[in-house]
Amino acid sequence: MKQLKVHRAQVPDGTLVIVDMQPGYTFGCKNPRLMASVLAEVRDAKARGWGIVALEVKPWKFGETDESIMHELGGYKRFVVQRKSDDDGSEEVIKACLENGYSLSNFRVVGVYIDACVVGTAVSLVEKLTEAQVRVVKRACSTNFDEVGAWQAFRRRMRLKVA
Repeated sequence: MKQLKVHRAQVPDGTLVIVDMQPGYTFGCKNPRLMASVLAEVRDAKARGWGIVALEVKPWKFGETDESIMHELGGYKRFVVQRKSDDDGSEEVIKACLENGYSLSNFRVVGVYIDACVVGTAVSLVEKLTEAQVRVVKRACSTNFDEVGAWQAFRRRMRLKVA
């Protein structure tokens, strides 16, 4: 029997941005599937060979990135942690991408809080990188108060999709 060559659809390179998935911030989040959804996004990014940037915000009294995420990333070569001091982590993401050869044009953003760090980082990425496409993965994001209201107030931009 003749073997057929199967060609996979070309998947563009991308960068997964994990925003502030530190225990002190994830505690009290309203999305009960948050951690499972973030881990699914990590597995998908690894399978695609994407760069992964985990943002951590000061003060670190809230801990480092959740150990289940770090365990999933153990040994993965296209992964870095970037520390930031305010809501918007876009500068740190851009720096990590430039230093490590990660995509600056195709981002998926997950994490907490929808109304602060997630929106600040996602919006700033499309504003600073004029060719970038940013997808905020709704099922893999949360906040600790009014999640519905946070999504309604989420600042929209061209090239930024919430899905």
